[in-house]
Amino acid sequence: MAFFAYLFFMQDLRAEFPFFVENPGLCYLDSAATSLKPKAVIDALVRYNRAESVNVHRGVYALSQKATETVEAVRAQVVDFTLAQRENTAIFVRGTTEGINLLAHILTSPESELAPFFTSFASPKKPAILLSEAEHHANIVPWQIVARRHGYALFYLPVNKEGELQISKAWLETILATHALRIIALSLQSNVTGIIHDLAPLRALAHEQGSIFIVDAAQAIVHARTELRQLVPDFAVFSGHKIFGSTGVGAVVGAKPVLDACTVYQGGGAMISLVEKEQSQYLEAPARFEAGTLPIGEIYALGAALDFAKKHEQAIVENDAELTAYADECLRRNNIGFFGDNTTRRSAIYSLRLDGIHAHDIGTLLDEQGIAIRAGHHCCQILMRALGVTATARASFSVYNSRDDVDRLVEGLRYVRKIFRKSA
Repeated sequence: MAFFAYLFFMQDLRAEFPFFVENPGLCYLDSAATSLKPKAVIDALVRYNRAESVNVHRGVYALSQKATETVEAVRAQVVDFTLAQRENTAIFVRGTTEGINLLAHILTSPESELAPFFTSFASPKKPAILLSEAEHHANIVPWQIVARRHGYALFYLPVNKEGELQISKAWLETILATHALRIIALSLQSNVTGIIHDLAPLRALAHEQGSIFIVDAAQAIVHARTELRQLVPDFAVFSGHKIFGSTGVGAVVGAKPVLDACTVYQGGGAMISLVEKEQSQYLEAPARFEAGTLPIGEIYALGAALDFAKKHEQAIVENDAELTAYADECLRRNNIGFFGDNTTRRSAIYSLRLDGIHAHDIGTLLDEQGIAIRAGHHCCQILMRALGVTATARASFSVYNSRDDVDRLVEGLRYVRKIFRKSA
């Protein structure tokens, strides 16, 4: 597509986001935390609450049946969008954090019968979980909890000073000599550096060792869907609000037979087939993991968000590549460093390096100029220590951003440096 035609197309796409009408002049660069919502997503949420605000899986009346059909259609849509294998299903959760907590609970429980699917669960060696130093706390803390509870060892792939995974065959062989690697749980894309990790060697290791391979796809669901599908993980987890949807909804996608072999996560209504005084019988997956009332309106919105992402997938990919290349050039030309520079595969998420200036000061001064970024440790304290910092100022772009937003960021950062030179 010619550049000017592309520019007009992107302007039309940006017009689909009412946020910019309500917040004129704001340069929003925090999409790695929460993406904005197009009108179609907002309309879907409003439609449920205004016209179809009934419960699902319970009512025999027509409106309840219609809502149930919509929810189940979105479930199928989630599987198709992520891991469209025949046996897969999707469990609706509040987001990536709850999804990983669910998996950590059911996959390490002695009540789950996983040896027929994953040979590592039949090994007499001490069980182990492999993570990395690049993980969000959501993919660390749940595993720490269950590791203490069930006697698992935890191992972390190290990263270098740019945040890239360092995979040592010798180190892994040392672990495997004494431990059964039952679970490998890794993020495909860093929420700090934007690096899209090459997880193919770890996927091969999981196959070889009979391990469960889990991908935290919170960022990759937008920026690296092709890589996610090529990996074919056993489970993928993501949040709706990272991909133009509402907060409060996400999904765990994985094989139904494996999930049926797992113990339940929470108890309550909608997940049981029979309740007696001493015990209960549970429904098959995914229902057995969806106790209580689902976030129905948010599921409607998730369906609309995935429709939007699929319809505009080419634009998302092209804009991501365009903005990454342009931002790289502009930041380098102005001697503004960022983690992950010169890595093989990365998208437009930037943790900036301005020597002698704290991330929170950068964020505050940019906010005064109408530029919204994130400052802090980004729920990645282990990664921060590996990078040698306590916090970073992070700017993250999405399909509604343009070169103008890159220019405003660079000008804003130049102003920040100017202010601190004066105060030095």
